[in-house]
Amino acid sequence: MRLLLPSLLCCASMLAGCSFFGYYKQEKPIWAHPEEGAKVQFLNSLEGGTRLTGPMMAALKVAMDDYLPPSVRAEDQKYPAGKCLAQWKYINVTVFQASDDLFFVLFIPDLSHCGPGFIELDAGAEYAIDGKGRILAKQ
Repeated sequence: MRLLLPSLLCCASMLAGCSFFGYYKQEKPIWAHPEEGAKVQFLNSLEGGTRLTGPMMAALKVAMDDYLPPSVRAEDQKYPAGKCLAQWKYINVTVFQASDDLFFVLFIPDLSHCGPGFIELDAGAEYAIDGKGRILAKQ
């Protein structure tokens, strides 16, 4: 009984220590300074905006994590093409709901932002995602 408590504490500290190695690390969103936020005026209506349902967002997240994993960073890429293609701001996305249980997500990089004469033959991807958040196929 005397050794049980120290053993449990040791095991618990080792399990918590895994988070320090990044196994469960998730980057938190960056917030602007409150002064910048105070200048924002919200619109009265978002009519005409793009509407994504919850299942569409889930399918989009699955496809995004596969196409460009969160661990891939533009600044870590060696070549200019990799730096450009590793940034979401240069990728156009289309989400189509074919049925209640089937979504298609299409990623098409906008290569015009990558530099003059930039050509990438195999850029982009299309995913078929089911309602359970599983990738059915990719092309």
